[in-house]
Amino acid sequence: MAVVSTDLGRGQVRDVYDPPSERGMAHHSYLSPDGQWVLIVEMESHGLFVPCRVVPFRGGDEEQIVGPPDGMCTSGAWSPDGKWVYLTAKKGDKFHIWRQRFPKGQPEQVTSGTTEEEGIAMAADGKSFITSVGTHDSMVWIHDQSGEHPISSEGEAGRLAASGTREFRREKGASFSSDGKKLYYLLANGQTTGAELWVREVATGKVERVLPGYSMDDFSVSRDGKQVAFARADESGRYSVWVAPTDHRSSPRHIVSSASEDTPTFLPDGDVVFRAVEGGSSFLYRMHADGSDRRRVSLDHILDFTNLSPDGRWAVVQAPDPNAEHTYGIFALPVEGGAPVRLCVNICIPKWDARGDFMYMNFNVQSDPSSYALPIRHGPGLPDLPSTVISSTEDLKKLKSVVVMPHLVDSAFSPSLYVYAVQDIHRNLYRIRLR
Repeated sequence: MAVVSTDLGRGQVRDVYDPPSERGMAHHSYLSPDGQWVLIVEMESHGLFVPCRVVPFRGGDEEQIVGPPDGMCTSGAWSPDGKWVYLTAKKGDKFHIWRQRFPKGQPEQVTSGTTEEEGIAMAADGKSFITSVGTHDSMVWIHDQSGEHPISSEGEAGRLAASGTREFRREKGASFSSDGKKLYYLLANGQTTGAELWVREVATGKVERVLPGYSMDDFSVSRDGKQVAFARADESGRYSVWVAPTDHRSSPRHIVSSASEDTPTFLPDGDVVFRAVEGGSSFLYRMHADGSDRRRVSLDHILDFTNLSPDGRWAVVQAPDPNAEHTYGIFALPVEGGAPVRLCVNICIPKWDARGDFMYMNFNVQSDPSSYALPIRHGPGLPDLPSTVISSTEDLKKLKSVVVMPHLVDSAFSPSLYVYAVQDIHRNLYRIRLR
């Protein structure tokens, strides 16, 4: 996604700003009052919002990063006189409003406190702005034979803790063990920076931290439960893979690499599949858990890698559709080589349960907060798919064998034992006066 300029007839197209990586996206742009500069809200190759930047509208190299240099920036605005840029930025654990005198000022935090502020609408006189102020929480719930039960009560847990302001890829905030006896989930409770991995015994309800002091953005527990692989970012925002024993008998091992890497997922044989960003493009790799014997799973590039089938045969990726120019889809990619199978258009989220008996698919839309369980054919290891591509929940409802579940399933052991995240959001509009 790039920022372009056209005439009123959508002709004379000219690039204003094109992110350097294939996965990069310019989500929002704000033209300065004098028409000379553009404030850009950008997402980088990992699907993360990064600091905002100002670029010349007419082109040139005079780009400038604005706001906290190590914070996510999701929206912005110009003061009416063009002397200030205002930003919604996340430095630490919360989003607040920042401003910076343009072109040579330093970032200044405007709002603070226990609430978060998102979005900016400047008043015409430049003396105030309106923003959305509030709080949000995310709680993991478990559905079993006796009904629905919350399993986390403090902080943000599940997908919200895992994803924050990430896009499609960050959907694994909880995961059942292969035998269904344990549930692993991410929890950010405000006492640590970021989200930590916790485990709960399903039968007894006993909970404990798996790796105290180690925040992470995604994780995978080995089939035998003895190791956890996870990704975390360094101070520069570059991601790398770590592997640690779950019994705490040795320190977590950092898998050093020249590439930026994330989404590590264990194969049944103990190898790890992960995504690596090289030269602005992403590829799927596998390696031994100690980092040795690194090799590509496919020569073709991808955008995102989300999950593996329990038998390790298939990897779900978002990738260019070879049959449609400039179009991406969700594919099941054979880990051992072969032709990929298109599962749906690029907005669906498919995942297997821990036993490999069902694939759960949803489109993550408010109009239909349901998941659709499709039985797996144990020959190919995939569900029966319609001859036409799945593009909406209406296509899923037409399938005869589908089981409809009234939640966006985060992880499942079976259609009768699964977990999902519930968000509780309280927000309102406030006018903030400037000094």
